[in-house]
Formats: sequence, C-alpha cells, structure tokens
Amino acid sequence: GMMKNKLKLASNILKSFVYSLIYFLKNGLRNRAGAGSYAYFQADRRYPDYLKHGAALEAVKPLALKYCRGAGIDVGASRWPLDGARGIDNGDTENAYAINEADASLDFVFSSHTLEHLKDPEAALDEWIGKLKKGGVLFLYLPHPSCEMWKPELLPFHEWSPDPVFMESLLMGRYGMEILYITYLPDAYFSFAVVARKR
Repeated sequence: GMMKNKLKLASNILKSFVYSLIYFLKNGLRNRAGAGSYAYFQADRRYPDYLKHGAALEAVKPLALKYCRGAGIDVGASRWPLDGARGIDNGDTENAYAINEADASLDFVFSSHTLEHLKDPEAALDEWIGKLKKGGVLFLYLPHPSCEMWKPELLPFHEWSPDPVFMESLLMGRYGMEILYITYLPDAYFSFAVVARKR
C-alpha cells in the first residue's frame, strides 16, 4: 500500500517534470522568441481559458460580499458590478480619479483588476480612500506579479504590476489603514486580494 503510493507519486513527479521539459523545449523557446505579444498568451495552454475572458470578479465575489456591506461603489465594474455596489467606469463625468460621492460617505470601495490600468494609482487610491467613512473597507482584487500574462510589457493596457507586499505597505504606510485580509500567493485567477479598513 504505502510503498505503492510512494512509487506512484514518484512516477507522477517524474512524468510532470518530463512534461514540463518537453513543454519548455517545444513552446518555451519559441514563445520567448516571439514574446511581446498578447496573442501568444491567448493560445498558451499554461493559463486556463477562463483567465482570458469574462469577469475576474466571480472568483472573489463570496469573499468580497463578506467585507463589502452597506453603501459602496465598484470602480471599473464594466458590465459586472459587485452585488449592492454602484458601478463606476471611465466616463466624462466620473472615473477612477473623480468619484461623485461625498468624502467619508461610503462603507466600502471595491475594485477588481482596475488599479493596474491606471497611470497614477496613488491619485486614484487617494480619491477612493477619501470617500470611505472611518471604519470603511477598501477591497482590491489585483493581478499577481507571478503571472507573466499580466505583465505591462505584454499587455499594453496594463500600466504597472501590483505586488501584494508593496500594496500592503502602501495601504498601511501612506494611508494608515488596517489590513483585514491579504493573499500573498496567486489564486486560480493568478490574482491576489487585499482588504483594508480605514482608521
């Protein structure tokens, strides 16, 4: 029993290693030669298709609804705002840098895969956090830097690459927020979440 399981595990590890080696030799070198385009990620089998279409919000919605209660907004909501949130997109009268809400009036600000598109993320965060009440929650869902697919060199509409440790220190340092929840490792969406409370 035990020995058979160990052999099977060793065999699977070996198979996995051999597969990775073949993958690298067949695709890795070709990809690196042709890197610099998003097209090769569209066809890249390393990343599941659900990453390439639709709303990342679905991956984090149960967690978001635990923290995002009361009156709030979803910045960069597109067609999929978080339940109970007013969606905000890049419009003429309102956008990520200019939100039509009174200062210190909101219970939460939620944003999924938006901050990395902004040329001045700190100006946006100044605006978002300024709209939160004391005790209000900021919930950010962001692409994890370990995922090559999200890198600005390959995705021309990504301005920069957020990092969990950087985001944690920024929210605690610049904004004096309390971190309620953070993931340092990428999830199935190659993304991470950080939830912070305004003091």
